[in-house]
Amino acid sequence: MWQEKYCMSRGYFVFAQGKEYIRLAYALALSIKNTQNINQICIAIDPNDHMPKDYKKVFDHVVRIKNVGLKHPMQNEYQIWDLTPFKETIHVEADMIFTSNVDHWWYELRQHDLFFTSNVKDYRGHITKSNFYRRHFEKKKLPKLYNGIYYFKYSHLANKFFNKAKEVSARYPWYAEYFFAGTWYPETPTTDEIFGITAYMLDLEYIVFSKSYSVPYFTHMKVRLQDWKQIEAPDSENWLRYLTVNYSKKGLMVGGFQQHGPFHYQNKLFMTDKMIDTMKEIYNERRTT
Repeated sequence: MWQEKYCMSRGYFVFAQGKEYIRLAYALALSIKNTQNINQICIAIDPNDHMPKDYKKVFDHVVRIKNVGLKHPMQNEYQIWDLTPFKETIHVEADMIFTSNVDHWWYELRQHDLFFTSNVKDYRGHITKSNFYRRHFEKKKLPKLYNGIYYFKYSHLANKFFNKAKEVSARYPWYAEYFFAGTWYPETPTTDEIFGITAYMLDLEYIVFSKSYSVPYFTHMKVRLQDWKQIEAPDSENWLRYLTVNYSKKGLMVGGFQQHGPFHYQNKLFMTDKMIDTMKEIYNERRTT
């Protein structure tokens, strides 16, 4: 059965639930088409979501998330195993864009059955060492993996992982109380917590995660990851207050620094209509050359 489903070779996969995230996923897809040679893209949307006609042409596959009664969107992301059309998949979050080519990642990552981002960078390109957003992981020494970008291939290990993640997603309040009680933790589950717990329970933390690996990576724009010692009380949601942004056909500049690889902007105000229009121009130019 698996062999029949996995008919494509390699591609990117994004979940986008709701109108806002579908728009962001469209921008992500344009950036992938504009920068990558390996650029097949699958988007997973809710059963009742509408996909605008001009968006559809950028995606190679559109699939529907199964409604299994879970309250929070991120609790559905274990479904990627059943939804992906690819033998090898790189999951990317909707509020990201690619700023340069990373095709070589596929050849480095295929030595793994499943592998998560282990290191993220600030906008200057430095690997961030802040543990601010992962303090609750310390109690049980959960692996501080990042769900923003991860790779998996058709394999028994990946199948086992996502089956366990399904259980953790369904019983998240119980697992969160066990692993995080006595510390601050998000009551609304994120896949960082769900997948961190899953990797720990399956004893996979040293197989699917390693601080010694440089790929995959992404620039993570949460404010407290930027090492801004001069800012006493940063607005944790709005890094745009502190940095200039310039996006053009030459690439993305943030705070005077040229960006490379995937850029996780997180703040939805970053993705302006003007930026999407520039991406569309690049996309149309590439298609006619």
